[in-house]
Amino acid sequence: MQQQQPPQTFPFQASGKKIPYELCPRRPGDVGSSYATCERAEKELGWKSKLTLFDMCKDTWNWQSKNPQGYSKQPMQTS
Repeated sequence: MQQQQPPQTFPFQASGKKIPYELCPRRPGDVGSSYATCERAEKELGWKSKLTLFDMCKDTWNWQSKNPQGYSKQPMQTS
């Protein structure tokens, strides 16, 4: 299994920009920790993840950069 880098490095590597952040205490209602694995999907559905957490960060940055207002209310144009 490929060793993942700490999440703090993802924003810069995914965006190519220095993104300021500040580590703060948890707020009321914040999740203490969250973990996920694709093992159950592979076992029960035969589905195996091809992409990494880094790929997700990079794709999210790319989409948000191209869509700063989020989803358009206009129907998508098809060619």
